[in-house]
Parts: sequence; C-alpha cells; structure tokens
Amino acid sequence: MSQKKPSLVEIEAFAHRYGLTKLAPEHIARMAELAVYVGDLGCMLPRPALKEHAPAATFMPGKQC
Repeated sequence: MSQKKPSLVEIEAFAHRYGLTKLAPEHIARMAELAVYVGDLGCMLPRPALKEHAPAATFMPGKQC
C-alpha cells in the first residue's frame, strides 16, 4: 500500500505550511525519502471509532463533578 515519493517541491511546501522555513536542502531531501515510510506507518495505525458508533455519555441530573 506504498504511496509514491513526493517531490522536493511538495515536501518544501509542506515544511513551509508548518513553519519550517529555514531547512537546508539536505533536510528537504531526507524528508522526501522518509515521507513514504511515515505515510505507510500512519496507514497502519488504528483509528479511533467515530463518535456516532459509540454509546452516548451518561447524563445524571443534579450530580456535579
């Protein structure tokens, strides 16, 4: 389920969106190399269930936390 390797321009734009504006070209290249592996790992992590699929929280009138 491996994704394609992003271009250096895509990685640089990603870094700029998150405030990483002063990265050296070597750092951008390394981020591009690792992006596929990080993306694959993220796809394997379990996701929390949707709140619509969980039981509703219990409301007890008069009870304070």
